[in-house]
Amino acid sequence: MKKGKFYFRAIVVVILNTVLLGCSSSDDSEEPEPLQERIRVKMPIPDEGDIDWSNVELVWNEEFDGSTKLEDIWFFESNDPNNPNTADELQTYQKENVVMNGGTLKILAKEKTGDYTSARLTSKYAFQYGRIEINAKLPRQQTKGLWTKMALIGDNIDVAGWPLAGEIDVVEHFTNDPNKIYNYIHSGTNNGANGTLISSEYSLESPGADFHVYGILWTNKYIKFYIDNSENITYTFLRPSTPTDQNWPFDKPFYLLTKYSYRRTVWRRWS
Repeated sequence: MKKGKFYFRAIVVVILNTVLLGCSSSDDSEEPEPLQERIRVKMPIPDEGDIDWSNVELVWNEEFDGSTKLEDIWFFESNDPNNPNTADELQTYQKENVVMNGGTLKILAKEKTGDYTSARLTSKYAFQYGRIEINAKLPRQQTKGLWTKMALIGDNIDVAGWPLAGEIDVVEHFTNDPNKIYNYIHSGTNNGANGTLISSEYSLESPGADFHVYGILWTNKYIKFYIDNSENITYTFLRPSTPTDQNWPFDKPFYLLTKYSYRRTVWRRWS
């Protein structure tokens, strides 16, 4: 049996000063309820000036130390409920491929006689703005076709659909190119489906050998991606001068998504 591993050591969310915490039904928006109700955490934005990211408050973190049950934090999904076209992917998602021990959450991708299994998780929390970072070790295998994704997805996706709900890819990684890290931003205007995807990439020497911190700084004015240190910015996406729901769907809560997949297109792309 072939096996790949994808480790999380911590997921941290910090925001500025005041915390607004409540369930989805307490949100002031007029949007219909998402099918999976999530706790929403929103960061207030100052009227003037930029955020002092050194003066922020920890509002939520998961250290995978056993103090909470995985089921209290995560939904385990057997497929992508908002993208039924998964013929591109070879694996079956199952809860059994997630292991928590030694202060880490491990997602195992397995292959046995041509059958592939892995896992897909989404958080029971949704966040609007803040500093969000994930401490992770990515797969080391040179096996072609393994795709790791850690992203934020608009919590109204059950109503708006993809890509209108928005997607912020904090990190995407392909084992075919193991030292490259990719960041993507999807919206109704810019997305992979219409060929206008906003993307950036950078090289990282040891994403499979060492833990690294992958993070974003997110306000109503920008989304900044960083690696290991919040001052080490790798890409900045500014809010358009004329923001709309199509080109800037990022002024609402987003939940965390992580998945580990086998993909035919990735295999063909790099073979």
